[in-house]
Amino acid sequence: MRHRKKGRHLGRTAEHRRMMLRNMATSLFKHGRIETTLAKAKELRRYA
Repeated sequence: MRHRKKGRHLGRTAEHRRMMLRNMATSLFKHGRIETTLAKAKELRRYA
């Protein structure tokens, strides 16, 4: 069961997910705006 578990898996391994969000945050800071899915954007809010 996933009761009280935070975060989304986004269909990826933990390492892939971590690196993807890191790259997305970098792109967001660099360009000020990025185009992505709603789930990824919601997860990215933790980093940005």
